[in-house]
Amino acid sequence: MNDERRKNHKLRALFDDAYRRLEYCFEARPRQGLPVEWVVYRAARAAYPQLSSLDLFQFAVASSRVHRSRHRQPGHLAY
Repeated sequence: MNDERRKNHKLRALFDDAYRRLEYCFEARPRQGLPVEWVVYRAARAAYPQLSSLDLFQFAVASSRVHRSRHRQPGHLAY
């Protein structure tokens, strides 16, 4: 049985490069309490205009998950 969750091969192919390019967004403080995923979505849309809205949304969510896992503080619960 194949447990591979990554079905969007086009997005998977550019994810690592896009994440490195847009990682700075996670350090930004969005205005008016907007979620950081919104900033990532907007920056990704500007950098990769060929991606669909769904691709951009998937990238924002996945990159947020990757960022949290890479920057988790020892002793803190996963979120």
